[in-house]
Amino acid sequence: MQIAFEDYKLPDGVIDTLKQASALSIRPKLSNALKDHLRDVRMLQVQLYDRCTINHGDIHFLHPDYFEDAMDRIKEIRAKVEECNLLLKDSWPEEYSNWKRTVDNFFSPLFVDKNELDLVREAYLKMFPTEKEFSAPINVSVVGPYPATMQKVDDPQTLSSQIQNEATVNTSQVLKAACDGALDRSLGTIAELLDDLDSRAANKVGDVVLKRDTKRGSWQRIKDEIELAAKHLPQLESIHGLITSLIKIGQTMRDAPKGVERVNAFEQYTQIREEIRQESQFLVQEATSSKGLDSLQMSLTLTNKYKDLLTNLSQCDSTHDLQTIEQEIEVQTSVYKYRARHLQQVLGKARERVAVSSDIETIMEEGSSSESLLRTELDF
Repeated sequence: MQIAFEDYKLPDGVIDTLKQASALSIRPKLSNALKDHLRDVRMLQVQLYDRCTINHGDIHFLHPDYFEDAMDRIKEIRAKVEECNLLLKDSWPEEYSNWKRTVDNFFSPLFVDKNELDLVREAYLKMFPTEKEFSAPINVSVVGPYPATMQKVDDPQTLSSQIQNEATVNTSQVLKAACDGALDRSLGTIAELLDDLDSRAANKVGDVVLKRDTKRGSWQRIKDEIELAAKHLPQLESIHGLITSLIKIGQTMRDAPKGVERVNAFEQYTQIREEIRQESQFLVQEATSSKGLDSLQMSLTLTNKYKDLLTNLSQCDSTHDLQTIEQEIEVQTSVYKYRARHLQQVLGKARERVAVSSDIETIMEEGSSSESLLRTELDF
């Protein structure tokens, strides 16, 4: 909250003192408790938007398949608001006391004149909500959802039909923008998945990527995001199906006892990764220019480069070759974190191997020189 000095209705001399003490009008944090509760409510609101809608700016589109989930989340938000308001109501005396202490500590050193100090103190204390206002300071208002009619009237004669046509045109434009944004984000998300798949060995598939609880695994999060976008973008249905299969295969790899089923799952993991890569290439061919498309194109391009770097590292046997590979890895590091992290690990092992090899060569050379010198001395 920021309030102009003039709005305090204070004498000019008092305002001058305030301005000298601070270049901007003072921005007090009225209540830590209120701030914390608002943060909790806003977090639920963000989850509602992220997991149930696509959007363009402040306009959100809700697919029918997500209606019940959205309504449940709105109920959760309202329940949270009610809970927060009850807690805030009980905390008013303590919060008001904290505010008084803040005001006193801040302004007492600024004003020698007691009358001026009292004026400022009173003005700032009035800013704090009354106990009645603090009993329910948070409220939630929901507008909609409204069914969007996307069909134009061929011969609009009535006002209602003209309104419908205008609404259809305008809504279609905003919906297209929302779909374009959802596709862009989805392509970037798929690029993130490819980055993970390239660097994740089969024996590293576990809860980090598969969990379904409040802290979703990375594959599960990606699946949920693509599933939502695919409701509005049919071209994402195939990649969504492949990611769903990937998760099922991963769960089998993690949970199945040793045996044929688990062995088959490990083989399927290699296959499904390739299928996801092929479908990603198809999406690249069909998509128009966007930041997400650029990320996906780069991810696909770097897949082969990544494999080449791993091969080169395994065969590297000199410091010069190692430095050359390291420069190429730095390019990867600036683009995709999972592949880069794995490359850095392999690079570290390669450094150790090359260092040991160099030490052995040095020892052998020193040994050879000593033996040669000894022979020379003996011959002499």
